[in-house]
Amino acid sequence: MRWREMREDDVAGVAAVADVVHLDYPENPAVFAACLRHYPSGCRVLEGNEGQVAGYLVSHPGRQDHPPVLDTPMEALAEPFDCYFLHDLALGAATRGRGFAGEAVGIALGEAKALGLDRVVLIAVGDAHSFWKRQGFELLGDGLLHPAKGYGPEARMLVRRF
Repeated sequence: MRWREMREDDVAGVAAVADVVHLDYPENPAVFAACLRHYPSGCRVLEGNEGQVAGYLVSHPGRQDHPPVLDTPMEALAEPFDCYFLHDLALGAATRGRGFAGEAVGIALGEAKALGLDRVVLIAVGDAHSFWKRQGFELLGDGLLHPAKGYGPEARMLVRRF
C-alpha cells in the first residue's frame, strides 16, 4: 500500500471509505471532488494492493476563521491563506495501526511548510481527539465551533504549530 495523488476517478472510492468510517459525519462526494478541483496536491489516496482506495487524505490551505462546513462543497479556497486545513483523513479498518495515518499527517505538514504556513488546523470529531493529540495537535483556544458548521457538540478545532 502507498499514498498517491488522488484522481477524479478516485472520488467514488473516497466516498465509499467515508461512508463506512464517518457514519455520523456524512459528506457528499461533491465535497471531495471540490477539494480535489481547488487544491489537488493536498488530496491523496491510500492505494490498496489491488488498486482500490483503502483510505484518503483531503487537505488544503485556507483561513483559520473560515473552517470547512460539513457536507458542503467549497466554492473556492478562503484567501488570504493563514493556515493549512487537514480537512479529512480516513482509513479503512484493514489499514489501521500500520502507520498510514501518521504518514498522511506528514504529507499535510509538508504541504503546509511548502506554502510557508506555520500551522495545520483540523476539526476533530467522534473519538479521534486522542489520536490527534498523539500527532502533536492541541486545542485551538477552547476548540468550540459554531453549530452552523454541522460537526456536532463534541467536535473541536485543533492546531499543530511549527
